[in-house]
Amino acid sequence: MDVFEDILLNNMFSLGSTGHCLVVSPVFWTLILLAIFLILLLVMASLYWWFPPEKRDRLLTIIKNIFQRTDLVGEGELWIGGLASIAIVLITAMAYAFAILYMNQYPSEKVGASTFACDTTIRNAKFQTSLQALAVPVSDEEQPMFDLLNEQNFTLYLDFINTLSSCMSLSISEVTDSSTISMNLLSCSNLNGTLSATVFLPQHDIKVTATLNDIQLVGGIRVGLSGPSSISGSDILKELNFRQSFYSQSPRTFTQAAAIDIALTKVVNETEPLSGSDSEFGGIWYPTFTYSLNEMFITADTYAMSTNLTSTTLTIDISETSYYIKNVQSPIAKQPEIIFRTLLFSFLCLEICAMTFLICKLLLIPIYRKVTSCCFPHCINSVEPEYEMKSNHH
Repeated sequence: MDVFEDILLNNMFSLGSTGHCLVVSPVFWTLILLAIFLILLLVMASLYWWFPPEKRDRLLTIIKNIFQRTDLVGEGELWIGGLASIAIVLITAMAYAFAILYMNQYPSEKVGASTFACDTTIRNAKFQTSLQALAVPVSDEEQPMFDLLNEQNFTLYLDFINTLSSCMSLSISEVTDSSTISMNLLSCSNLNGTLSATVFLPQHDIKVTATLNDIQLVGGIRVGLSGPSSISGSDILKELNFRQSFYSQSPRTFTQAAAIDIALTKVVNETEPLSGSDSEFGGIWYPTFTYSLNEMFITADTYAMSTNLTSTTLTIDISETSYYIKNVQSPIAKQPEIIFRTLLFSFLCLEICAMTFLICKLLLIPIYRKVTSCCFPHCINSVEPEYEMKSNHH
């Protein structure tokens, strides 16, 4: 639901099925107010038995005058219209309170639960996702975010699990079209049968080989990338930190030559402002792995029959996709629209009550009097002579 009118009407005229929904429902509080009015009417009716006529008429006149002054429906003509007007004011006040609180529920990642509504997950936010080609030049507003993504430094994490290999047997190299360049390890450790190593990547598009120069078995591997976060003005580059494990559910061991392709996709998140014109941007890399477990893991018998038993090589090819993901978060309704729509809602409630009173006055009451005069003529005849006698007497 991304139309403010629908959201407002749904929250104004729903009761819900939980205690929280009842507490925040305008219908519930309107019913409470009507119950109070009913008690007031009963009190007014009891005045006929508890007070003498002079004092009773004076109290009734005061009460009716008070409600006539609050009559927005009949423009001061009906005292019962004052009761309806108070109910309308209550609904309108709760509508404006809901609208203000709902407007401030933006952006969605920076706000808490919407406790003012029955559905505590509603947010003043809508989302749009699209794929954009990197071949198309980005706007000047988006360019700083792309610069942060392109300048982020990557660190490669490698874990060889369930192996007796040591750091002395591990070497990592960068593979280019013409040569193989040895890379220095940032760290390396062998703890509880897991050989862990990290290496700094000089660029994003790179092909790396990790070689274990021994014949020790490997039960599984774990590959990951990390990169620091950074901020430039209103642009925020999020920290990159992910790991992906590769292992076989069946009793198999890691093959002597395996390959994993990692495709990195830029993700740009744009948050449009609630007021003003400057958007905020956030960015992160999204990885996609391409691999085959059947080729990466083989049985022990197949491993023993392999012709090359001197080393185990893992090739990791990291590349960037030719497109990026664009996520746009925008408010469902801004302040001018919320004020205008809520004002229309209050007028709608007022006009509905006015129309109801008008129908009663012009249609229902005359029909009631006509039916009464036809079905109970003796009641009218018994009253009219008395009225005429009083008129003649005066």
